[in-house]
Amino acid sequence: MILDRLSLWDFRAYRGLHQIELGPRVKYGSQRPIILFGGLNGAGKTTLLMAIRLALYGRHALGMGTSKANYTNFIRGCIHSSPKALVRPNSTYVELDFTYGKLGRKTHYRVRRSWLDDGRNVRELLTLWEDGTPKASLSEESCQGFLNELVPIGVSELFFFDGEKIAELAEDDSGAALGDAIHRLLGLDLVERLRSDLRIYMLRTESKAAGKDAATEIENLQRDYEDIKAELEEHRAELDRVENELSELIVQRDRLEVRLTERGGDWGTSREAQRAKAKELVEALRRAERELREELTGPYPLFLAREALVDALEFAAAELESLAKKEANQLLTRFASTLKEQLDGDGQATVDHLLSQALHPHTTANREPFIDLSHRAVGRMEHTVHSAVPEAEARVERAAKEIALFKDELDTVTLRIEQAPDEAVLAKDFSELAALNERISEAGAEAAVRSREVKAAYTKAIEIARSLRDKHKALAEARQREQPLEYADGARHLLSDFRRINAERKIGRLENEFATAFRRLARKGDIVVKARIDPRRFTVKLINGDNDEIQKSQLSAGEKQIYAIAMLEALARTSGRHLPVVIDTPLGRLDSHHRANLVNHYFPKASHQVILLSTDTEVDESFYRQLSPQISHAFEIIYNDQERAANLREGYFWRNKLRAVQ
Repeated sequence: MILDRLSLWDFRAYRGLHQIELGPRVKYGSQRPIILFGGLNGAGKTTLLMAIRLALYGRHALGMGTSKANYTNFIRGCIHSSPKALVRPNSTYVELDFTYGKLGRKTHYRVRRSWLDDGRNVRELLTLWEDGTPKASLSEESCQGFLNELVPIGVSELFFFDGEKIAELAEDDSGAALGDAIHRLLGLDLVERLRSDLRIYMLRTESKAAGKDAATEIENLQRDYEDIKAELEEHRAELDRVENELSELIVQRDRLEVRLTERGGDWGTSREAQRAKAKELVEALRRAERELREELTGPYPLFLAREALVDALEFAAAELESLAKKEANQLLTRFASTLKEQLDGDGQATVDHLLSQALHPHTTANREPFIDLSHRAVGRMEHTVHSAVPEAEARVERAAKEIALFKDELDTVTLRIEQAPDEAVLAKDFSELAALNERISEAGAEAAVRSREVKAAYTKAIEIARSLRDKHKALAEARQREQPLEYADGARHLLSDFRRINAERKIGRLENEFATAFRRLARKGDIVVKARIDPRRFTVKLINGDNDEIQKSQLSAGEKQIYAIAMLEALARTSGRHLPVVIDTPLGRLDSHHRANLVNHYFPKASHQVILLSTDTEVDESFYRQLSPQISHAFEIIYNDQERAANLREGYFWRNKLRAVQ
């Protein structure tokens, strides 16, 4: 298949008619596969990818579950509106010319999908030409079915994709995204739909075979089940929307908090607290200094002469002891004198002898004391030296340490206050942060409500499904199944086995294609070598060169991107179809080495026709030079802000600038 031309009329940013030649051109004797579109963000690159998908699939281009109302609103938004137009256009169309080869024969097709907004509804018209002849015999539904057979929508997602598809595969750990892609690739979604249709056929056949009342009851339950399923899908869609909004708000808040931290926001938020703390520290410092002064007026000054005090205490104790000995000698002498008066000569001699032995021999006991101290005074002096002065010393040291600590802490707080940015500088950010927190709270509350709605609808659906199951089980037990039901049941089991066997068979090829693609796109130092895919859950195990399993979380953002692109290429090759590849902004998260590998080894070999939608920072001048041997032609998308319109001119960014200068 070759995409030859894309035509747009008043479609989104493209005012009027734009006819864009997409067919690869022959240069220097060889056909070059790459058609490059360059444009700044918002210029209209993604519009081209959307136009191709809309032309082929209509409403299903937005997703299989898109409602008619959402599709109508989307198309209304696609009709170009010029700020200078006197009358707003009410119609638009996209037209795609392509060549399709089958069994050695090439056929040219043109498909046009046009829309007219009459104010109440948006009417869609699908027209198909084959080799210039309109296929008037086909209804629009038949035309759509024919297009779906040419390029199945599930397979097209492997060839027409953007950075979001890459990111979805890169970040998916559950296997849901890969499983969906494999189901579409192998047509297993059709198998599952057929199994469901057979199940519905069996239920309806059983209902017809039942009595009138039982059939009516089953029919009512089936209708209730379909209604609750539709309600559940609506609730899930609302929950997804609210959760996405909540995630985006949280990301915005995280970015703002990082910005506040970088600009001193953490100090700014605590400025008043720091000032209050400084005031408390000043008061505490004053109290400590006052306590210190009080201590200095007490016993503490005696600490300065502690050794002299000890000597004085020892001297006073000695003096007190000397005085006591003197008083004892005097008492003994008086007693001896009284006793001698009452005795004769021998008795007096005996008394003198005893007195001489009893008297204290120290000379200090016979001299006058230098100081006159009482026992009480010496006791007070001893208490002062051994208790009061040491305690005062400890209190003074403790107060001095507190004062030093308070001063250090006060210096730190003062420095923080001086270094904190002015509150006016951060006021806007704080206001924005408060608003974000309020929106996050509201979104969280809404998400909780939506989650409860989903849970309630899901519970009700389960109850109805159980009732249906019980009714049909009772019917099946009450009568023997008819032969068509047996065939249908056998066919459902056969389809289940077919789905499993076909998946297992294709998984092996997919693993080999992935290993080949990844080796070609990865850097030398990348750790992934191959992948093993579970054929039932479609979870992926990544294997390194030592045959050890590695977690996807260990991969860098660039390696995850390469993993996703390699998986998309492997899926496309496994499909066995030769379709063009349309890629929108694929290089956003890659480093220079991985980008170079894509430029050299992926884009030139991805398909026989590669339409690349890029910004000037993704495919810059260096990468353009590397791609140029494979580039058929290039377009620059130029968006006029005043006109709110986009135009295309052939060439690419700086090449057009060089032509303008020349």
